[in-house]
Amino acid sequence: MEISILFPIIFPFIMGILGFCLKFKREKNRNKFLYSSVVINLLFIVYIIRMDLPLKLHLIKINTFLDIYFRLDKLGVLFALLVSILWIFTTAYSIAYMNHEGKERQFFAFFIITLGITMGIAFSGNLFTLYIFYELLTLATFPLVIHTQSKEALYSGKKYLIYSFGGATLVLFGMILLFSITNNLSFIEHGILGATGLSNKNLLLMIYMVMFIGFGVKAAIVPFHSWLPAAMVAPTPVSALLHAVAVVKSGIFSLVRVTYFIFGSEVIREIHGNVYISVLVIITILLGSFLALHQENIKKRLAYSTISQLGYILLGIVLLNEESLIGGLLHLINHAVIKITLFFCAGSIYFMTQKKEINEIEAIGKNMPITMWCFSISAISLIGIPPTNAFVSKWYLALGGLSENKVIFPVILLLSAFLTAAYLMPIIVTAFFHTEENKDTRNLDPPLEMLVPIVILTCIVVLLGLFPNIVLSFIKEIVHEIV
Repeated sequence: MEISILFPIIFPFIMGILGFCLKFKREKNRNKFLYSSVVINLLFIVYIIRMDLPLKLHLIKINTFLDIYFRLDKLGVLFALLVSILWIFTTAYSIAYMNHEGKERQFFAFFIITLGITMGIAFSGNLFTLYIFYELLTLATFPLVIHTQSKEALYSGKKYLIYSFGGATLVLFGMILLFSITNNLSFIEHGILGATGLSNKNLLLMIYMVMFIGFGVKAAIVPFHSWLPAAMVAPTPVSALLHAVAVVKSGIFSLVRVTYFIFGSEVIREIHGNVYISVLVIITILLGSFLALHQENIKKRLAYSTISQLGYILLGIVLLNEESLIGGLLHLINHAVIKITLFFCAGSIYFMTQKKEINEIEAIGKNMPITMWCFSISAISLIGIPPTNAFVSKWYLALGGLSENKVIFPVILLLSAFLTAAYLMPIIVTAFFHTEENKDTRNLDPPLEMLVPIVILTCIVVLLGLFPNIVLSFIKEIVHEIV
């Protein structure tokens, strides 16, 4: 039953194309079609996990390089479940939100197809397969970025393509050089280099740097980050997908694969790849926070926040010890849930009031109490105040830094936490504590279709803080196998 690993990859493609071709007489029928598509896809993933078999499938193999190969492992399962669960919430939110955006048939076709492509990334068994789906992800999300077809959207889409294809070119270059040394691109715990890693150190360092930067473009590593804030011109569900689920997390996931399944932590220490990359990571954490402070647009402030928070996860990857990687993978989960909630709240404010700027939302907490309370809880969680979920992941990241005898890393995390508070708390203060009297007493919380996903996601944020072992024990199993 190896073929079953293809179900969650191919099914969204079929449903996306069908959804575009079919003309639904009633909106309810279309909504049922969309819900069933994402829920069934999650059930497919649960099904192949419960089979408890080492699923491996060479779909097309021309030679050892041109090999489309799928493999089920714990890291892929973690990423696939995260994406699939959050896609269900995004679907529910999008159905209501996209009513005022138009071109819904086109939007949902690419929206569902992107889910299948992301599943392809999760279950890729080698670097070539990952690269194919990584490129497809750019092509599928491009129409979502330019959905409004405005001049600004087209410019942002063009920028997105240039950065993404530029990064992918670096990855391809690194893959070819790596294959010339190893004749193997499969993902194997502790890497494929073995004894080869002790020779050609300069060449291996160059390959690692090239591939890290190449994949790091989608992970918004500085100075290749500017496509991400520019993409905020897209509808809010797209922003949530870009920042919390599909694109940036695919970049992070790919970097974990390259670091621990291609090179291996021991080889990277030998070639000092982590030393050079950690400089870029520190800059990413701090610069993202500083730039967020200067943004008045809520979505752009959240966008620069994403750049900084992704730096946390990258730090967890490059510190090359168990505590740091546990913190990095845990923050991948925590940040995804927190940031998608924050974007949904920002989108709800715009949907109901047409307000985008922070200075426009004075006392809006009185009109949108549920939305703004959910925003506030998620914002406090992102800052990392105990006992929130982000505190747990940042704690492990700090332990990882200390185990490397580098006090600088916990200090940077603490500084970034203060900066996170500095750019998120003013939004909460403006919404709830502004002195100017708000005479409008209408309840402006969004429709239930949008509000329910926000509330449930906020509850998940709280639960992950109070009961981190829900995902922590599984992440520890992954880390023990690869570090």
